[in-house]
Amino acid sequence: MTSLLEYQVKGKSSLNRFTNLTKGITRKNPKSQAQETFKLINHNHLTKFLFQHEKILWIFSSALLLSVAFLSTGCGEDETTTDLAPIVSITAGPTPQSVVAGVGTTVTVSVEATKGTKALHSVTVYEGDTKLSLNDITLDGNPLLITTPTDVMTWDIGIEVQADAGKATYRIVVEDEGGLTDEATFEITVEEAIEETIEGVNINLWNQAGPVGTGAIDLDTGGGTGTNDVAAELRDMGIDSLAGSGDNWRRRIGGINGTEVRYVGNTSGSADFGAVASKEAIVALFDGGDDLITANTISTGNIDVWGTFKVSDVVTQGDVFAVYKSSSSTYYLVVVNSVTETTTLGDNDDHYNVSIKY
Repeated sequence: MTSLLEYQVKGKSSLNRFTNLTKGITRKNPKSQAQETFKLINHNHLTKFLFQHEKILWIFSSALLLSVAFLSTGCGEDETTTDLAPIVSITAGPTPQSVVAGVGTTVTVSVEATKGTKALHSVTVYEGDTKLSLNDITLDGNPLLITTPTDVMTWDIGIEVQADAGKATYRIVVEDEGGLTDEATFEITVEEAIEETIEGVNINLWNQAGPVGTGAIDLDTGGGTGTNDVAAELRDMGIDSLAGSGDNWRRRIGGINGTEVRYVGNTSGSADFGAVASKEAIVALFDGGDDLITANTISTGNIDVWGTFKVSDVVTQGDVFAVYKSSSSTYYLVVVNSVTETTTLGDNDDHYNVSIKY
């Protein structure tokens, strides 16, 4: 049995419990004053905590609301366009393998444009990043403004090449009324243009048996000269002195001063002097040309006395020759426009009228 002293030691709470027991008073799950005090303290601390942090919580909640509002507003403004750009394509014209013969050559390209969302507005032609002038294209403007647009439009555009030798890229840009664009491009190889074309009634290669200072020609100038002139690139082979008649002109030509001559063909066939517009084309003709004939294999005209010297066959009107001069790495193309032959003995005014390109 617990003594009264033990109840006193346990405190006021225990004493009250003893008093109640002696009075016959009982209570289920009695709460101690310490528990009540703890609850009161916790409530006070929470109230104080909330009061002290009320400003921080208010700032945090305000910032959260503002961020939500910002995100809502931002999403509303982030509109993406659904407009479709025009579509441009080349339907005919040059390919990457196309070769044009230098500045001034005209190429033609066919272009088709299909509208996107908005009507077609303009067409602009560029060589690389440079807008071409009206002198270089067949459009009425660059850009060409489209005054009566349709859903699908086509143009055939002539372009005069202005690029230097090498690769050149051309761009056709189509823009619609909304500012959206599309472009089609094509690439060509530009060859080095012919430097000189020399022609005329006075561009003649004379019979080598004629007066002093004749028998050869300077292909750089077209001037007739003698076979002892170091500037000459082509020579006549003179006459057969044993013929004993006025028709003794051999009518054969050859190289001089180290030049190499090749026979390309005749204009009555596949050789087209007029169509050759680039230096590369002359080189190609030279490479594909036929070597001249070794003189000592020819049994007529007493030409065999020239031994291993290379000479042409009998020259006729329309013959085309390519000549290479190694000292200047120059290729020439020569066409025989006409052959004038005299039959009077001692009259050596025989000659070829020629045209020259290089």
